Amino acid sequence: MLAFRKQKHNVICLSQQEGFLINDFLNANGVKALSYVVPGARSGWWYYFRHLIFFVKFCWKNNIHVVYSHLEPANFVASLGQYFIKATTYLCRHHVDEGRLYKFDKDIYYYFTYLFARKVIVVSNRAKEYMINYERISEKKILHINLSYDFTLYPKVNEQNVRSVRDQYGAELLLLTACRLTKYKRPEVAIQLVKELSDRGLNVKMIMLGKGEMFDELLSQINELNLRDKVFLIGYVDNVLEYMQAADYLIHPSVLDSSCVTVKEAGLSQLPAIVCRGIGDFEDYIIDEKNGFLVDAERFVEMAADVIVRYHSEKLHREKIGTNLKKSVLDLFNIDNVMAHYDLLNRVS
Repeated sequence: MLAFRKQKHNVICLSQQEGFLINDFLNANGVKALSYVVPGARSGWWYYFRHLIFFVKFCWKNNIHVVYSHLEPANFVASLGQYFIKATTYLCRHHVDEGRLYKFDKDIYYYFTYLFARKVIVVSNRAKEYMINYERISEKKILHINLSYDFTLYPKVNEQNVRSVRDQYGAELLLLTACRLTKYKRPEVAIQLVKELSDRGLNVKMIMLGKGEMFDELLSQINELNLRDKVFLIGYVDNVLEYMQAADYLIHPSVLDSSCVTVKEAGLSQLPAIVCRGIGDFEDYIIDEKNGFLVDAERFVEMAADVIVRYHSEKLHREKIGTNLKKSVLDLFNIDNVMAHYDLLNRVS
């Protein structure tokens, strides 16, 4: 939105939720940010009907030419509403198979969203392939455009804070996991990895950032494996990059990603990442042992442990991998390199 604004477009952000923090930020940067919140349950035909009527009226009143809709509830409204407005409408899909995993892919809302969609932007090749091969959605509808980041908006890292994090945990090998603590992010696998590395004789500790419904379950796992002095559940922090720069590896056993933000931030921090092969867009930009490490999801603990043991004494090689990851992330996901794709859509529109 900020990039569109810099190009002198008139940009409006309309949200179905309250827009805490983001609305104030956008308004302060020249983007008119509004919220239309329907009280009560955030589902059901009446809920979506009210949003649909508001969306259609809003687009006509504000003379909207292009709509970029994000996430499934908004996409359902935009998919139906596009037939009642003059704006070219793009549904931006941020997941691959989350519908199947969480069993909402059979919902009538989900079905109608992609039945009536004219154009869908996906953020990874794997998402496009999944939609074509498993959801039987026409390839003609689907556009792949990478996620884009203005990395200059990230706050500068305080090197003293980085050293403080490293000193606080005092491990020869410091691992980091940052994710929602939910089933398909598989944080329990990261904890199993710490146990495996400890059993192999490494002085290792892990910081786990994030919250979720598995928090208590993970605490129990840590206690059962006697890892209370090795695994630390920190919760949410607002200085993730400082934790990343203090760590030796990002451990990311997730099997639910389309284009993972955390791994892009690891790249920005020059932190080597260990991720699952065949998930999201990892193989679009990660080359195994060149700018990261790809392991099998089913053998994550064994294979990640092998990687870490193999490179344990090769700090310079790890640093090179982190440097290479940063270059790949900047080349593919920096907003300056992605905007050309949106410029083409806006011109055509």
